Amino acid sequence: MRAEQTVDKAKRYAWYVAALLTVTQVVSYVDRFLPSLLIESIKSDLALTDLQVGLLLGPAFGLFYVFVGVPIGWLADRRSRRAILATGISIWCAMTASAGLARSFVPLFLARMGVGLGEATVSPCSVSLISDYFPRERRAPPLSLFMAGTFIGAGTAFVFGGPLVYHIASLPPVHLPLFGELRDWQLAFVVVGLSGLALVALMFTIREPIRQDQARRGLDADAAGHATLRAAMQFMRVRWTAFGTLFIGSAAVVTMGSLSFWNVALFARTWGWDVRQVGITTGVLFFIGGTVGTLLGVVLTRRWIAAGRKDATLRALWTGLAIAMPGFALYPLMPSAELAVGMQFFAFTGQAMAAAAGPASITLIAPGQMKAQATAVYYLFVGVFGQLIGPPPVGLMTDLFGDPGQLRYAMAIEAVTVGTLALVLVRIGMSRYRRCVIEVDGLIEPPASNAHA
Repeated sequence: MRAEQTVDKAKRYAWYVAALLTVTQVVSYVDRFLPSLLIESIKSDLALTDLQVGLLLGPAFGLFYVFVGVPIGWLADRRSRRAILATGISIWCAMTASAGLARSFVPLFLARMGVGLGEATVSPCSVSLISDYFPRERRAPPLSLFMAGTFIGAGTAFVFGGPLVYHIASLPPVHLPLFGELRDWQLAFVVVGLSGLALVALMFTIREPIRQDQARRGLDADAAGHATLRAAMQFMRVRWTAFGTLFIGSAAVVTMGSLSFWNVALFARTWGWDVRQVGITTGVLFFIGGTVGTLLGVVLTRRWIAAGRKDATLRALWTGLAIAMPGFALYPLMPSAELAVGMQFFAFTGQAMAAAAGPASITLIAPGQMKAQATAVYYLFVGVFGQLIGPPPVGLMTDLFGDPGQLRYAMAIEAVTVGTLALVLVRIGMSRYRRCVIEVDGLIEPPASNAHA
């Protein structure tokens, strides 16, 4: 009886960790999506072009987010992941608040780079922690919960951020010593950034678990048993078709998902909606579509795992892409805002299903000694294409069209191009991914005890 109680307690604690990391993901996405609610005010106050707006929505955040992820992953495979997370939270919240003090494009761009630096700690550390708390065959649900945090966070940003921004705009100007008057969009950055700092203390309620999925062979390690970055890269290079298939599919998901950064501008320019209307509607869609897509992905993944399919998680990713691409391509072209909202539901449902499958897929082809590093490389690739390449081409095409009202066509062109290419390439590479999962199953040691350090 006591042994059963101990096991039950360990399971409950594992789900507590997954839930807390999901909350961290939610907060990070609130900060990430906040600028999209403030586009028109920022553009007007700072006299920006659509290309500059695209740079703020994508590369400004993505530069540090994708390129420091690999060294952070290397560190997370060796040191306390909760301490790394606590440091990252402190950085991104402080930099979000500092964005509210920017008076021109360059300082705002630099502040958003700082947000990316802090948030780069979330995925490598969280995916590594969750995969060490749950066995391979039961990771899909907690990792799907963690990835659902992206949609809950985006939904929270739109549902509550939209009315918050609308309310702040009605307040009298706020004056800060040394900094002078803050405009409504600046105050929104300060309020949201400072409120996220409460998470720092909660990180130290997480105990470091024993690292699982340690490879017995096939992966070079240092004297302490850790895989070097060179060894991790070599492991992935040899199996580049399996890793590349996953990376391409996930990058397409993020690239199409980045189109929602333009939602406030799209609905304002095309159908005359204000930020509150767009915020609440888009947020509700994130909540509903994200939940439906995540649950659908978990159900299908479990069914495919029960049928013995080693590529179950990648199948869920491809299926999500097949649902998302038509939705993202068509919703900007709808003749009415109401029909656009309906089409977005399919876009967000498919996006959620595919996004949840990505981290679960990477944990099945990366041994434990390099799991955080492989996750970081995964987010590097995904981030380069999704964060850096996602929003700017839409802004550039709109500028080239010479009419801000043509934004809708630029969004549709990007969705069709990226989505179609990914569907073909992932389908072709699925058999290579399946063989890689089978290979790694044979390399790893039996699961260790769930005792925590």
